[in-house]
Amino acid sequence: MPIAKLHIVAGILVALGASHASAGELRLSAAGANDQVPRKLAAAPAKAAAELDRKPAALSWALEADAKLDAVPVPFVRESREYWLDASEAELRAGVRLPTTANEALVRISPYGGNVSALDADGLVVRAANGRAYAGREATQSVADADALRTAGMDVPEGTVIAKLAPAVGSGEIELAAPAATGRYLVHVYEPASTQVFKLGAARDTIVAGESITIRANFAGAAPKKASGVLSAPDGHTQNVDFRFAEDGSLVASIVPDPAHAGGPALWEVHAFAQGADGNRRVMRDARTAFAVTAPTARFNGRVDASNGRAGVALKIGVETASASRYQASGVLYGRADDGEAKPAAYAQSAAWIEAGAGTIVLTFDADALAAGKLTGPYELRDLRLVNQADMSVIERREKALVIR
Repeated sequence: MPIAKLHIVAGILVALGASHASAGELRLSAAGANDQVPRKLAAAPAKAAAELDRKPAALSWALEADAKLDAVPVPFVRESREYWLDASEAELRAGVRLPTTANEALVRISPYGGNVSALDADGLVVRAANGRAYAGREATQSVADADALRTAGMDVPEGTVIAKLAPAVGSGEIELAAPAATGRYLVHVYEPASTQVFKLGAARDTIVAGESITIRANFAGAAPKKASGVLSAPDGHTQNVDFRFAEDGSLVASIVPDPAHAGGPALWEVHAFAQGADGNRRVMRDARTAFAVTAPTARFNGRVDASNGRAGVALKIGVETASASRYQASGVLYGRADDGEAKPAAYAQSAAWIEAGAGTIVLTFDADALAAGKLTGPYELRDLRLVNQADMSVIERREKALVIR
């Protein structure tokens, strides 16, 4: 190993307070507010893990010191300018009221529930907010049927039609009627030009089964009035989502996904239905957001043994398991730049088969990768993750896992 690399690697071990050969046992830092740590383990069916490779694997590479990394979960926030209505034959024939906040809304009408009766755009009647009625093509500036939409790559049911309303229709409370309607239809209203935006997001991208998650909803450009929702598990199980007003005026819901339906690679989905107001105008919006619910089959036990060699710095991390599987650990090692700021030096990832009970996963930070950063101590292990490769679920995640002073 070149002298420069030896100095970097040895420097880390000096910071560990150990000899060049071994640093002895360390402990993971206490879990922080942003960390995801299972409180109790539970066994999972062995079927998903049965076919996994049992050979260990490891990799590591250098990171740019100015790389912008997220050591905490960054949940997805959906922004919506759309909503859906369920309309019966009688309702659509008589006319359904559609609140709009911007001109030239896109209205999609799709038959469902065994209904394949397509509506002709020429037969639509749109009554504007000022009371004027526009019939057929006068009400629209462009129309696309199911064939045209599928040609464009859009997966829609047979009989679907989308109409872009004419500028003359304007906005506000409009009424859409289809005197020839037969059966039930879904009516989808999308307002691309609207400044009234509904936002929906989960507090985390992943939770451990049995824990609660907070869902937050709010409007930009409108005052929230009420919201309701449904949580759907990947297997079809559903739960109601009840929103309440928070002190900041947003709408929040706290839910505990049923742990009996947890596990697996698919996401859970929240579908929220909201109403707001912009002055005297009604604002209706739907939005969906998703998160993962992981089965707590393993967790870090807190013990870390550090050592170094020609390959680099190795951190042997203890793992407690309730189910045998192939588990994966990953993390980023940070060092200090000349100005004292913590900078990422290297990333490492390892996977190993661990039987039910206990085992270890070794994260090895490559000597070349560490030397490239030219960083000094104190060092930190950040964004430490534990993944069950049976379903690639993130079981544990720690923002700042280990400080090497």
